[in-house]
Amino acid sequence: MIEVVIGDVHARTDVLRALLVALGVLDAGGHRRPGFWVVQVGDLLDRRAKPEENLRAARLAAEAVDVVLAGNHEVAMLATGGSTHGAALGTLAARGWPRAAAEVGGWVVSHAGIHPELTHGLPDTAAECAREIDDRWHRRSPNGPGDPLFDWVGPARGGISPYGGLFWRGSSEWPPEGRSPWGQICGHAPQPEPRLLPGPRWVIDLGARTPRLVALVRSDTTRVWTAFVVRVSAQGVSVQRFPSKRAHALAG
Repeated sequence: MIEVVIGDVHARTDVLRALLVALGVLDAGGHRRPGFWVVQVGDLLDRRAKPEENLRAARLAAEAVDVVLAGNHEVAMLATGGSTHGAALGTLAARGWPRAAAEVGGWVVSHAGIHPELTHGLPDTAAECAREIDDRWHRRSPNGPGDPLFDWVGPARGGISPYGGLFWRGSSEWPPEGRSPWGQICGHAPQPEPRLLPGPRWVIDLGARTPRLVALVRSDTTRVWTAFVVRVSAQGVSVQRFPSKRAHALAG
């Protein structure tokens, strides 16, 4: 089994398709190939995109992706009654998506990452942690008192909380020596390139307005993620690999 975690898509269906083909998830005819487990970190959709653009992205994900997580864009759409993006959200809902967290190879995947101070009380194993987070998210009441894990918005985004929850956390809000019980993979905060930070914590969002998309890839026989960046341009599709000794040491 080859595990794949894809960064923020923001309704760029052409770039997502190019990435899936480049990694071998889709064959030349556009059909899903066996032997892959694919998770997307959220912001598959974009609240500023046209409804038809979001619908195309949702339909491609429904065909080729195993799990789509909620990002702050999906959260905002879900909170808006009568959203013009209802068709895209309905396509995700038909697959039981979006979810709040997932476990891939012992790593916890969420949209913005779980601040170390919000990990207290969560299970020490990644799989149990992801299940508990999902359960808490789906059981929470929209009229309830709120849950810091999901609802806190910190100063990086103009909020009053000390730091953001897993949909909203800003890069500057992570403490320099912050650690969590499990490795994390997240998007949300744009980077010039995919990076593995202490924690350990992969950050794999390259921004919403670029023709580039990141995927972390590893086989179930290895412990190390390799980052691939696919770029779509008028000249075609290019793929860049990001191996590094530091990344291998941290991932191990």
